Amino acid sequence: MKFCARCGSPVHPEDLFCGECGARQVFSGSFVRGERPGAFAPLAELPPGAVLRERYEIVRRVGGGGMGNVYQARDRHLNGAVRAVKEMIEMFSDPALREKAILDFQREARLLASLRHPSIPIIYDHFVEGGRYYLVMEFISGGDLATRLQLVGGRFDELTVTLWAIQICDVLDYLHTRQPPIIYRDLKPANIMIDPGANRVVLIDFGIARVVAPQEKGVTAVGTMGYAPPELFSGQVEPRSDIYSLGATMFHLLTGVDPRDQPLLIFDFTRNPTPRQYHPELTPQMERLLMRAVAYAPEDRFASAREMKSALEEHLALLREQCGDRLEHAYRMAFGDLVRRAGSEVAPRLDVAVGMVYCSYCGVSIGADDLYCAYCGARQPIEVEPMRASAYLFVFDPRSGEVRATQPLLKESNLIGRADPISGIFPDVDLSPYDPGATVSRRHARIWRAEGRYWIEDLASVNGTLVNGRRLLPPRTPQALRDGDRVQIGEVSLLFRHEGEW
Repeated sequence: MKFCARCGSPVHPEDLFCGECGARQVFSGSFVRGERPGAFAPLAELPPGAVLRERYEIVRRVGGGGMGNVYQARDRHLNGAVRAVKEMIEMFSDPALREKAILDFQREARLLASLRHPSIPIIYDHFVEGGRYYLVMEFISGGDLATRLQLVGGRFDELTVTLWAIQICDVLDYLHTRQPPIIYRDLKPANIMIDPGANRVVLIDFGIARVVAPQEKGVTAVGTMGYAPPELFSGQVEPRSDIYSLGATMFHLLTGVDPRDQPLLIFDFTRNPTPRQYHPELTPQMERLLMRAVAYAPEDRFASAREMKSALEEHLALLREQCGDRLEHAYRMAFGDLVRRAGSEVAPRLDVAVGMVYCSYCGVSIGADDLYCAYCGARQPIEVEPMRASAYLFVFDPRSGEVRATQPLLKESNLIGRADPISGIFPDVDLSPYDPGATVSRRHARIWRAEGRYWIEDLASVNGTLVNGRRLLPPRTPQALRDGDRVQIGEVSLLFRHEGEW
């Protein structure tokens, strides 16, 4: 008898998936006593507490597929820094398929290690252990757009999608302008994640991305039907192939119509409804932008991701005039934490006397006991505390010591940077008034509270973050803050004060 590694239910030896929970059954190469030859014991997912390489402690499984799992883990060598551990299990009977899977996995590790962009996850380590291949990278907590799409009921508003698309164009431009260009090739909602701590989108799964010369022929036809452009299946690929996939992704997010349902016909608008016929509230400008992005011939699309980004930024400026104060709400919807409408997690009732309570993401007034905001649906923090800061950043002149401003740290996690309304970036601590030289990045650093302490990490900023005159560890590596620490963000000098330590 065999049992599902996920839920423990009995499964037939030849079953590929568990009939109870749907988990794919993965088999090791060891025989099971009493079973017929060829039957293999399931390789269970790593349990919480398992330690890889005497360093990475597994916290929980957060995703995965038929080739392995993705785990949240703690790095024991770096104060428990949170990491994502991607796993690939050797489960191929076909040597050619096995070799390709291993090459793709190794290629992803090498490629990510060579890239540096806020919307590309940072890779920290890769290794083989116990017949499994592991990739240790930055942990992104906000969920992917495919999951968010299901939670909101099928589609997003135009302002929110425009904010996302501008950032996606920015990372595509980074990839496409490298020499030689890198073509992502599998852009779709499931491969776009949200990092609420840094207010950014992040592309994941670079396993099939390729360094490709322009107009190169004979490239393996991979991608996802519906999102992949026509030329990809004829062995031709170029940067404008990613523009098509971005257009298809935006079409799905804006209309709620999944391109995979009619992968070969849906963007033939002479035979099928246009975007506004699916969703009449879309602006004519957005419809034209979408139809250009998914044009059949590459030469009819935007010439580059940079050109598409410029068009989107112009469109965002028009939307801002029309939407007024809805921009910040759309921004919170775009980059807030993933809403979980179902699950066993229930907040304890806290009998704490509080004043007016506001949503942590959109700012509207909510009930003190509400778990979700009735306006934007965002999950509220479990702890209910009076609205006062326990820590502050003092902006000071390093020569005279004069304090120029006081910035309270009101949230559990506080983004520090430079406001950029065009890109939809509004950090909790905006240092742009004190940074005439623009040395502070839009998403420069983050300070948050955990385990009774405050922590700081650099978010791959251009000019770096220093604490007490010393540069921090590599990006997204936490460092504890103590009362009186001096922090330098770009050329802006700050003093950290924690009330509990005064």
